[in-house]
Amino acid sequence: MRLNQAFVSESTGTVDRILDAAEQLFAEQGFYVTTLREITQTADVNLAAVNYHFGSKQALVIAVFKRRLDELNAERLARLERAHQRHTPPVLEDVLDAFVYPAMALMGDQTAGRHRFMQLLMRAYADHDEALHSAIRDEYGYIMRRFAQAIGQAVSAEAGDDRTPSSSKIRQQLDFLVGALTYTMAEPKLKNPRATASALVTFAAAGIRGNAPTHATPRPTEDISS
Repeated sequence: MRLNQAFVSESTGTVDRILDAAEQLFAEQGFYVTTLREITQTADVNLAAVNYHFGSKQALVIAVFKRRLDELNAERLARLERAHQRHTPPVLEDVLDAFVYPAMALMGDQTAGRHRFMQLLMRAYADHDEALHSAIRDEYGYIMRRFAQAIGQAVSAEAGDDRTPSSSKIRQQLDFLVGALTYTMAEPKLKNPRATASALVTFAAAGIRGNAPTHATPRPTEDISS
């Protein structure tokens, strides 16, 4: 192994250990109580390593979220792309499932890191950390815009362009869905992620159609249980 390759490998390992330790301690103790010293002791690194790789505790908090949310949102976008491939414009339930199911699957995954991250996500909402919420909105706002656009296309195909809710209305409804999803994910032992996701999709689709200026007629969809 070349020297620069060895350095990159060692650096990546250090970053992962710091992120793992921070994720664990933040989930168990909270963001404010956990100190950088506790994180460095758990990760078996020195404080200089945290400062070098992240710069500050707030940046470390955001990096912990970004590691998992990048994976989650990549899966969401992949499923949204498949929804567009199945139907053009996409079916509303397909779009909503692309948004909801990856989060439900993450919650149902008992792998230590992923399950712990869901605990962390719940804590973030409970703590009302506006700086953190704002950072996440800024980082992933494009995801919400992509889904809002797809929802608009789906409803327009059902109800007609002149009866499609405004973009601001759709974003509001998507925010409602995020709230319902977050509440659902607070369940500590989610036994059937697929069934729960399907129920939430049905609920959200009814609400979106019910808020259209004239009720839209659902279009046929396919089995998307996988």
